[in-house]
Amino acid sequence: MSSDFGEDKRPKRLLLQDAARLQDVEVKHDRVRQLLNSTGSDALLLQNPENIAWFTAGADLLRCTSGSCTTSLFVTSDARLFATNSIDSAQIFEREAFGLGFQLKQREWFQPHHELVRDLCRGRNVVCDESISNATFDADVVRSMRLPLTELEVARMRLLSRIAVHAVEATGHNLRPGATEAEVAGEISHRLLKRTVAAVRIQVCADGRNERYRHWTFGEQPIENFAVLSCVARRWGLHVGVTRTVCLETVPEDLWKVFQRVLLVHATGVFFSRHGQTLGDVWTKVHRIYEKFGMGNEWQLSDQADVIGYSLSECQLTPDSDYRLQAPAAVFWHSSVGPALVGDTVLVHESSNEQLTMSSSWPQVPVQVKGREVLCPGILRVRMASVQCDSSAKTEAATASLFDCPEPPQQESPVQVESVWELELPAVSSGRIDNR
Repeated sequence: MSSDFGEDKRPKRLLLQDAARLQDVEVKHDRVRQLLNSTGSDALLLQNPENIAWFTAGADLLRCTSGSCTTSLFVTSDARLFATNSIDSAQIFEREAFGLGFQLKQREWFQPHHELVRDLCRGRNVVCDESISNATFDADVVRSMRLPLTELEVARMRLLSRIAVHAVEATGHNLRPGATEAEVAGEISHRLLKRTVAAVRIQVCADGRNERYRHWTFGEQPIENFAVLSCVARRWGLHVGVTRTVCLETVPEDLWKVFQRVLLVHATGVFFSRHGQTLGDVWTKVHRIYEKFGMGNEWQLSDQADVIGYSLSECQLTPDSDYRLQAPAAVFWHSSVGPALVGDTVLVHESSNEQLTMSSSWPQVPVQVKGREVLCPGILRVRMASVQCDSSAKTEAATASLFDCPEPPQQESPVQVESVWELELPAVSSGRIDNR
């Protein structure tokens, strides 16, 4: 038996810095410096995973830690460091936050994390996003720093929207009679997970079940006539929401009637979600549509919209909300009337709105608001190849073009979601690098 202790000819790997993320972290650090100066504090302690994802430009600690807090961020005007344990430190520094200028304060996994945090806070005036001893708890002021969105966050929300829309719409186009709500939810989740995107909330509501239960998720009931598919997806800590309605073979006339009404609400909300507007002002415009078209107290049966970002709801739209939209910011509109539910994420710019979750692979319905056209997602009709259309159905024939889609979803985009964090280098066998 012999062993070869010669030069290791296996390919080497080099960790790479993500310049865009580093620049984004510097922007966040500047916001923290302003907070520390304005409050006279020495440091900011972050323990909420949402806030850690925000400050680190996308580090997802939910993927590598347990339910209890085992990692914190400690930020001063001059430094930023991770306080964590010996198990998670390698993954955090090599995969989640490599090259982003963080230092490390580490303890063994069996040593209590709160003792490490207490040592960091001792003798300092610290602001914290969780209620702990020796620190000033102020979750609201920390949350307020997460908006407006940065350039990197806007680009990521566009990409996340494409992935979420594909997951929901591809599932909708492939819907077949007899599939259960849970099976359809599983298909949506599968399409997201294979792109390293998490499904935070999935709703599959068969045959009007959401009219009674507006926040229904999914069950084992089979889908017979139609279904509402809704999903909130998360990546890099950011969230995007999208909702679509699918009918099998025919579109029920009563569904189409209420669907047209909710489209008016939806288009109004999207149109008036503008930079500088308070959510209360936007609500006034939406409420007027409910009253004008005889929908009575329908708005009281379901929430309407949320400013969305590093949480499902950075701020909820309510009748008395004084929250002022500051561009760029994203709003997830999800109004409902009876069994009809429409949902899209709109990005608010200073002088315009961008509908992040609209696509050409779904029927679109133009709605006029103040003389401007707002495109809204319609109802998709899925036809079985073996079933012939009943040409005598007047309603169906008159509205056929509304429910059919000429462009079904294409193959998923090959755009990489994860940062390029390592590069494989060729093995060097001669002791020199050939630059030919």
